[in-house]
Order: sequence, then C-alpha cells, then structure tokens
Amino acid sequence: MKVVRGTLLTLVVAVLLLPVYAMFAVSSASDVTDLGGFDFDASQLGAHVSQLFNQGDFPVYLGNSLILSLGIGVLEVIFSSAAGYALAQLRFPGSRVLFALIVGTLSLSPIVVLVPMYLIVKELGWINSYQGMIVPFMMSAFGVFLVRQFALAIPRELLLSARVDGASELRIFVRIGAPLLRPALLTLFLLQFLAQWDNLLWPLIVANDPGLWPLPVGLSQLQTEYDFSIGLVSTAALITAVPPLVLMFMLQRYYVAGLTLGGVRK
Repeated sequence: MKVVRGTLLTLVVAVLLLPVYAMFAVSSASDVTDLGGFDFDASQLGAHVSQLFNQGDFPVYLGNSLILSLGIGVLEVIFSSAAGYALAQLRFPGSRVLFALIVGTLSLSPIVVLVPMYLIVKELGWINSYQGMIVPFMMSAFGVFLVRQFALAIPRELLLSARVDGASELRIFVRIGAPLLRPALLTLFLLQFLAQWDNLLWPLIVANDPGLWPLPVGLSQLQTEYDFSIGLVSTAALITAVPPLVLMFMLQRYYVAGLTLGGVRK
C-alpha cells in the first residue's frame, strides 16, 4: 500500500512540476519567437536575467511592486487588526450594526467602487503617486472580518485581568491581543501581499508614470520594449513568481494556523 501511495504521489508531483520546468525551458529559449522545446539552457537563462536587470525598467517595476505589496500588507495588518479586535472584544453602541455593514460590503464587486475610488483619489491630488495606489487598499472588510473572528477566541478573563491591573485598552491590544492574533495577522499580510503583487487594474488606472508601474503593468510593456522575445518575457514572469513563493514558504505554518481559527486556548 505504501508503494502505491508513493508512486501516486510521485506522479502527482511530476505532473505539477512539469509546467514549472516548461517555464524554465521557455525562459532559456534563444530565439525571440521560438519556444525552445523542452531543452533547458542555463547560460541563456542567465543572459535573459542579466538583460532584464541591466536594460530597461524591470528593476524599477520590481521595486515598485515590493513597495506597494509590503506597504499595503503592513497597513492592512495595523488597521484591520485594530478594528477587528475592537469589534470582537470591546462593547460599544452600534458595534453589531457596524460589523454587519462591514461584512455587507463583501458582496460588492470591486468594479462597483472603482469609479468613486478614482474620483476621491483624483480630488486629493494623488494621481501618479504611491499614496494613490496604497491608501485605498490599506484596510479591507475581509481583513476586519478575519481578525474579528479570530479575536473572538481570546479568553475574556485574560483581558479582564489586565484591565483590573490598570492597563489601558491600547496597551492590552499591543501587549496581549496582537501577539495572540499573530497567526491571523500574518495570514492577512500574506493574502494581501499576494493580492497586491498581482494587482494590474488599479495601478494601470492611477499611475501614468512608468516610474511608478509595478510588475503586472510593467510586464505588459515588455513585448513592446523588447519586440516580444518570448524567452525574455517568460524569464520576467519567472522572476516575478519568486518573492510570493519565498514569502509563502516562510509564513506557511502561520497561514495554516490563521485559516483554522483555532490557535488560542481558553
């Protein structure tokens, strides 16, 4: 039975890794239009990587993606954690209604709020700016919902004892709440990072300056910048996939714990 399981697992892994190898093979294609078959040429791949980082604006696109994804991820964690914790552990008039309204916004399509959001950013003078691309996404209804559901598992007795000792609500949140919410917060950061890393529409609308373009927008310009070398474009896509994969492996155990919503014991 173990042999059958091992064989099936090996076949599944091979099928999953075949597209990855094909991507490496295409990235090492020497001709601008030839897919290169399944022959892998490491020297040609290295030449493509060198060309991307020494010519054109690919390093600028990569830096912008890191700024946007990390900035939005950190701000999302800060604001959504505070809001979710307050809705779960603090009692104030209208808290249930407020939470219902927040959850209700999840039913709205992002396209519905796109035009109002653009008009607000335009009136603030944030077109062609980092803040115009970051601020509209620094807090989300999903983030508040995720943190709030996780914060409900924090023992109220633990928070009550801190209040009896004279700790302020802010101190309780920073010293007790946030550490206990770490799996949920890191999960939220990872999800937001991945979402913004692949975000094409909003930067394409608010950023007309190529110096502000992130990777999704910049990659669409490579076919005109380099006369569409399929090996070069595939190499750029391959490099683009590296940071999310590295971050995913680093935060994998927190991601699993954050989605199970069961990491706090009473």
